[in-house]
Amino acid sequence: MIKYVISAIYALFLGIILCAPAAQADQTEAALAPVDVAIMAPGNANAPITGQNLPLYLDEDLASKHANFSNFAKGTIQSLNRNHHLSKSRMQIVKQSDGLYRARYHSIDSASLVCKVRRSKSKAIPYVGVLRYKERIFEAVAVSPEACRASEFIPVAIIPNRHIFSFKKGAWQ
Repeated sequence: MIKYVISAIYALFLGIILCAPAAQADQTEAALAPVDVAIMAPGNANAPITGQNLPLYLDEDLASKHANFSNFAKGTIQSLNRNHHLSKSRMQIVKQSDGLYRARYHSIDSASLVCKVRRSKSKAIPYVGVLRYKERIFEAVAVSPEACRASEFIPVAIIPNRHIFSFKKGAWQ
């Protein structure tokens, strides 16, 4: 009885091994088959191409506004970092109940900066920009406020932020 069970398992194992190359060949043939590629065209061949129906990667005006907004956003982030009421230069230092001091400050991570620009349906505000970034909270604990300022800060929290700006009268607001 055990011989039959072992023989059946062995036969099943050989069947799987012998069928695997055939299955792999089918996948290779499918990978080499021609693929249909979509061609970008406006909805109506007779309609004039405008900024509304132009593909985003070809819209030079929108790309220009995106580059403009990215520069504006970098300056805004620098200003926010410099003027934050809990920036590194104005960190909060609090004496804890155990006698140690805890220092905390906020800093915007410039690597997390994401800018998106899209057209608006409004004639007064033709573009809308969305700025996203992550604000990090850093902390350090030491025996004195001076030691806190000199010690190594570690990130303890991340606050996601999103700001919406409009392009009005030639400037981002």
